[in-house]
Amino acid sequence: MFEAIACFKASAYRASIVATWVAVCFDFIQKVQELALTGDKEAEQLAGEINDARVKQDLSWSLKFEKNILQFARDKFELISPIEFTDLMRVQEDRNRCAHPSIAADGEPFSPSAELARLHIRSAITHLLQHPPVQGKAALERLVDEVESDYFPTEFKKAAIAFANGPLKRPRQSLVSNFFVVLFKRIVNFETDWARRLRLTAAMKAMQTLNHSAFNSAIEEKLPKLIRGVRDDCLRYAVELLTEIPDLWPILEEDTQQRMKIYARNIPFDEIDVIEVLLEFSPLKKSAEARLASMSVDDLLKANWMIAPPHKSCINMLTRTSNPKILSEQMF
Repeated sequence: MFEAIACFKASAYRASIVATWVAVCFDFIQKVQELALTGDKEAEQLAGEINDARVKQDLSWSLKFEKNILQFARDKFELISPIEFTDLMRVQEDRNRCAHPSIAADGEPFSPSAELARLHIRSAITHLLQHPPVQGKAALERLVDEVESDYFPTEFKKAAIAFANGPLKRPRQSLVSNFFVVLFKRIVNFETDWARRLRLTAAMKAMQTLNHSAFNSAIEEKLPKLIRGVRDDCLRYAVELLTEIPDLWPILEEDTQQRMKIYARNIPFDEIDVIEVLLEFSPLKKSAEARLASMSVDDLLKANWMIAPPHKSCINMLTRTSNPKILSEQMF
């Protein structure tokens, strides 16, 4: 790609476009070879065909392969989207005009403008060259497998380190959106155990840290519909996620926020331990305090708190209604 940029700076715009297309071709071949090393069957097959053509100097196969490179990138490996395919097709078409003798209507050879050459350079870099050789479905599967490992970190800073050199290093918006959807659905799933939920939440927070802009776009698009579909018996997991990632709360529509507040005011007794995090979350603090005020002393003492001693608001509630010495003996 450096050659294409050097030609552009020298005002050799036809040469710049040709070099840009060459960079696209070699980048795709390199990505296929890297995918083949990971065990991708289609990549292994195509890499073998490329190597055979090179050994045999098979010009006809090479020309056919070059003609179909973008179709391979879009359909077989999901390295580019349909819109990116269209942009890169323009690079290929203009490369043909620049590399082969062509006469325009006025009798002059095809002479691309600086703006056109710059556009093609940008398209090649942003659509293909800057991305790792894992996108689309394969990238999503790789991320999900990584998070579902028992050895994935439960702290988001360590999760960010784990993601730093993978598909989330320079992801497409679609990858961030799809990964967010997968993580959210698994976090609020009733069958997800505690340790697994910690890993999933850490992964979501790490994605927010690494790709803040793309993450914000994803939650604006996906979160309202997703959270509406959360079952009543899974609401505690949704509100816990809201406390872990406060940026999610402003995205919720008013009726959904109201649902969360009603839940916080009426937390089932067997889920009462969630009140401890809600008391630290300003949007739901008043509702959680109202639920706490409705509890009897016996309920407060019998509750299965996550931490010991209970939250200071619980202690204050108890000391206002009972003998502190007796409570001390019962609780500690």
